[in-house]
Amino acid sequence: MHWFDWTLVAIFCLISLLLGLCLRRVGSQSLEAYFVSNRTLGWWLAGTSMAATAFSSDTPLLITSMVRRRGLWGCWEVWALGLSSMLAVFVFSKLWKRTSVTTEVELVELRYSGKPAAFLRGFKALYWGLLYNCFIIGVWPVTGMTKVLQETTGLNREASIIGCVLLGACYTSLSGLWGVVLTDAFQFVWAMIGAGILAFYAVGAVGGLKALSHQLSASTLAILPPGPSESAMSLLESPFGWFLGLMLVQWWAWKNTDGGGVLVQRLVSCKNERHAMLSVLWFSIAHYCLRSWPWVLTALASLVLIPDTQLVSVVSGDAFIDHERAYPRLITQLLPLGMRGILVASFFAAFLSTLSTQLNWGASYLLYDGYKRFLKPRACERHYLFVARLLPWLLALLALIVAWFNQSIGSSFTGILNLTAGIGPVYLLRWFWWRINPWSEIAAMTVSLPVLLARPYVLEWLGWPQGSLIELLFMVVACAIFWLPITLGTAPVAQPVLKRFYDQVHPPGFWGIVAHPKTHRDSWRLSLIQWIIASGALLATTIGPLQLMLTGFRSGWLLCAAALGAWAWVLIPILRTRDSDPIIPIPMDSPRIAAELAAQKIHESCS
Repeated sequence: MHWFDWTLVAIFCLISLLLGLCLRRVGSQSLEAYFVSNRTLGWWLAGTSMAATAFSSDTPLLITSMVRRRGLWGCWEVWALGLSSMLAVFVFSKLWKRTSVTTEVELVELRYSGKPAAFLRGFKALYWGLLYNCFIIGVWPVTGMTKVLQETTGLNREASIIGCVLLGACYTSLSGLWGVVLTDAFQFVWAMIGAGILAFYAVGAVGGLKALSHQLSASTLAILPPGPSESAMSLLESPFGWFLGLMLVQWWAWKNTDGGGVLVQRLVSCKNERHAMLSVLWFSIAHYCLRSWPWVLTALASLVLIPDTQLVSVVSGDAFIDHERAYPRLITQLLPLGMRGILVASFFAAFLSTLSTQLNWGASYLLYDGYKRFLKPRACERHYLFVARLLPWLLALLALIVAWFNQSIGSSFTGILNLTAGIGPVYLLRWFWWRINPWSEIAAMTVSLPVLLARPYVLEWLGWPQGSLIELLFMVVACAIFWLPITLGTAPVAQPVLKRFYDQVHPPGFWGIVAHPKTHRDSWRLSLIQWIIASGALLATTIGPLQLMLTGFRSGWLLCAAALGAWAWVLIPILRTRDSDPIIPIPMDSPRIAAELAAQKIHESCS
């Protein structure tokens, strides 16, 4: 790159670092300020931060690989997860906000009790906050940024990894969540501008949208994968069987179906339930719709501009086609002076927004649910803040080690979805079924990895095909064979604990004798209807504009019109709701609840 391009990159990195320095005092006020921004985030800032976190340096490379290997329909591996995101909007955002937890793991000792709950909380803090988190950081954002720097700057792999991780850890440890979310907003805008610029140049290089669609086959531009040719068995092994696996199983059988992870940190940081709902809704639109359009167009253009033979990589003597390098390769091939710097800076924006969130989120688990809960529960706030600033450096070091040995983003993405397929059902049921206990989660988390490793051998022994649908169902059923008997064979959670949780959160589902006689089932039924309609609207909003640009105006306009009508039906009631109004009415048959609501209204009127 030219010195002018490097200057643009340096300016961007300096602005991000200065934002972290400026907010250092805000993050130093308390642990609640450092990890959940004093629970004062508005929906637009929280949702943009979620979108920026999901928009990492690896994601355009991942989408490019999916499109190049399968065609446009390959994006369903990401799009299908939109169903779970919309479920988080209309069901789980309200439930999480009512828990008033600081971390997702803290829910364990609200939902359960006793030594098993304490053990589970510590176990999950290490499992998700340390092991899983460092693996995610290493195999996705760090590997993605490393490939970008190698392609665009010529830096060697080792220097790229070290430089990326050190920069992200620096400002994350300084400012806490306030610094993270505000820099996220700045970085998301920059990253979207960069994605749009590259898409514009890539489409222009092939002669425009019409020329692009003419140079690609109908199978490449198809929205749905091809179906089977003969029997039902061939259906399971066909691309359409892979699609069915995503739509019927994958979206609910993974760790984050109930929000989970970094989304929960943003949800509980919002002002109220309404802002929590709108934050996830805005995130879903930005994540699945806005960012998909430029990436997909660039990936399709790369099929015309870069043949597979130019993407051959050799690792340990084995040659393979690294489709993930096509996206950054276009930066060096197409962009003029100055534009390369903007694009590389946009990748730094995407990378830093994800890395900073993952480091802050992982540190919250290790501090709140590990160090403070078990090792040093009575230290002063200043001591905890000092430890909180050290933990991102520890996580960054471990992530650096993971990235050192990782080569592929796509295989790691699929592996994570498969690993957590046996865990997701338990995480869902804990909100809906009173009988779930700590041993249910411990069993599911413990057996998921052995089941994943044994899956190919068991399927081969059974003589079953190894298509996506069968593999996912195998993970769900095989893990349930372990955790369900353990659930029914161990003691249930004590009734006072269940009642306390139910009174505070008011979840739907099967809660036995602790449930109120009137549980406003109609309100939850409305939430499910909103989820179904909004899920259709989200998919139509994602696919409709792509259809307009690539294949046909008629189908594209129909999808866009359907999306507009569906969004109007879903959004108008939410936007009309005032911040002080509850999203779902709380049962008034309990005198205590009625008294608390009355006191709250008096307090609000006085203030």
